[in-house]
Amino acid sequence: MTRHRRRAVAATLCLVPAVACAACAGGPAGTAPAPVRGPAAPPGNPAGTATGPASDGPAPDGGAGGGGLPRGFARAGGPENGLTFGVPRSWVALDTTGGGLERRLDRAGLTDKQIHRARAGLEPVAAHDGIWAFDPASMSRSPHRFATNLTARCRPGTTSSAQLLADAVRRLAPLRGRVLRAGTVPVAGGRAARVGYVFTVGGVRLHGLRLLLPAPGDRTCVLTLSTDDAARRGLLERIGGTLRPL
Repeated sequence: MTRHRRRAVAATLCLVPAVACAACAGGPAGTAPAPVRGPAAPPGNPAGTATGPASDGPAPDGGAGGGGLPRGFARAGGPENGLTFGVPRSWVALDTTGGGLERRLDRAGLTDKQIHRARAGLEPVAAHDGIWAFDPASMSRSPHRFATNLTARCRPGTTSSAQLLADAVRRLAPLRGRVLRAGTVPVAGGRAARVGYVFTVGGVRLHGLRLLLPAPGDRTCVLTLSTDDAARRGLLERIGGTLRPL
């Protein structure tokens, strides 16, 4: 991992607690960091970048939209996660399955304090073998050093669109947030309940998108995306459209 990449990962991991804390306190889950496949590429590896012959990282998309993904995307997730989706190849992914969270944090070159904060923030994702992915370049563009990111996981039980909307409204209230749009949308794996919203964390106004997709085995796959750049909401929608349960 290059020194530049290591610093980017370290800086972004420090955002995890702020997001996770917002979720635990009643805010939308995953309001700041999120990722990609199997034990995915270790921190610092762009999504879709090979890590060696035995790599379990994101599968390449086959070029111009191959595999049903938009051009320039790589496939993330796998059977261990219970879902798959696509992210731009330049994104960095962190898979939490099989104890991968501890291993990848240790390999990220973080301080003990940074590892502790990151572990605490990502525990809710790791508990469901989830994924966290982010765009390193977005931090340099953001006046807040906020990384456009996502979390992806599957959980037991199902949630209706009406329940999702009611829950979003309730959780957004303490964050001075509001729902911008809600309903159901077609995604790669069927029809998902979708809610788009804005909210404030630490004085930063964020744009969020959450999709819930019913999955086999009485599960719900949840994809939560966040950015501080309103112009990137279209990208969040494109990523959301690639969600598929396994």
